Amino acid sequence: MDKLNSPSKKVIHQAIMEIKEPIVFQQMLQNEKGEYYWKLLEWNLSELAERFGDIKLPFRIGYNAGTMSPQWEVNCSVVSMTLLDFIQNMNSHEDNKEWYYFDYKYMQEWFKDKPEIINSINWERFSIDKTGNDSTLWIGSKGAHTNCHQDSYGCNLVAQIHGRKQWLLFPSSSSNFLQPTRIPYEESTIYSKYNFFCPTKEDEINILKIEDTARLITLEPGDVLLVPPGWWHYVESLELTVSVNIWLPIITDNISRVKEAIVKLIVARIGKDVSNVPDESDCINLLNIAVEECKTVANVDLSAKRKKRTVWTAKDLATEYPAYVKLLHELSRTKLEEFVKMKRERFSENYIDLLKDNSETDSDAKNAYPFIQRTTENIVNALCHPDVVNKVTELLLS
Repeated sequence: MDKLNSPSKKVIHQAIMEIKEPIVFQQMLQNEKGEYYWKLLEWNLSELAERFGDIKLPFRIGYNAGTMSPQWEVNCSVVSMTLLDFIQNMNSHEDNKEWYYFDYKYMQEWFKDKPEIINSINWERFSIDKTGNDSTLWIGSKGAHTNCHQDSYGCNLVAQIHGRKQWLLFPSSSSNFLQPTRIPYEESTIYSKYNFFCPTKEDEINILKIEDTARLITLEPGDVLLVPPGWWHYVESLELTVSVNIWLPIITDNISRVKEAIVKLIVARIGKDVSNVPDESDCINLLNIAVEECKTVANVDLSAKRKKRTVWTAKDLATEYPAYVKLLHELSRTKLEEFVKMKRERFSENYIDLLKDNSETDSDAKNAYPFIQRTTENIVNALCHPDVVNKVTELLLS
């Protein structure tokens, strides 16, 4: 393997902070002999299950079926099993009607007594002094997916460990087309209302109205994807997958925390009947802290920012280091239409009414006052729309 023209740690760190488009790093986690630096990449699934031992992991359960709306995490049931049980269950059923996802779990919380697992990864190659203690783990079966969303903070590095995982991404300028919603509410996550796992015909029509060019990539083991700030992404396991990721802070996170605190306060005040809501006093405290942080940052000497130097772009980095950096495939409108149509038609004979299934767990207020619920959701989403929150933040900080 030719390592003569690999990017230095300094170049990688600078590029991660500056690049505005998603890219994939390849061969970055391998030495000259092609051996992985990470033990986690060396272990096969059986070896990984052996090291996990008898720890029971909570997998949320969804359906490999068509649904009118996204399969929101809050509506999924959960089953606990060891990694070995999970692997055996998935291998024993070729046509699983359900998918399972152990997702967004901090490794330190689940493997604090297993240093071999915690230390099986480190991000030094990307000039990041962090290990598994700072990373999250994702284990899913075929069909397991993360609904299309945008992260409120930072940027994201995702390393694929086992299996293939498909990513569809849109730039932040696509927000209005993607119908952003904060219902259900999840900390620092802005969802799209569209069901990318199995779009309805109406979803398909609206998705194809997006003017920005979508990016598509299937990650293979050893690939590391950079998701820059603000990029929307839908993620689906094409087979049994394992991946890890780390979120990296960026200079604008202080302002983003103010925005998120405003959203929290709105949801806490008027969203009680439509979503799990945070404590109102905590929202006020968070907002005050975030505003003070912004004032502090504003007073910091910005002379370093004024220094003129070359800023990396995705294209420049891929041109300079073609063996290590790959641009994502840009989808033409025709290809996007084919992609969405395939997702819509694959479960045409297997459809589930989630509204009926979830009605038993809905609150009395939701059942008795569906019109009020819909109106409340619309008000929350209108007040929490990025354009509105941006303007409120601007006025608040001025």
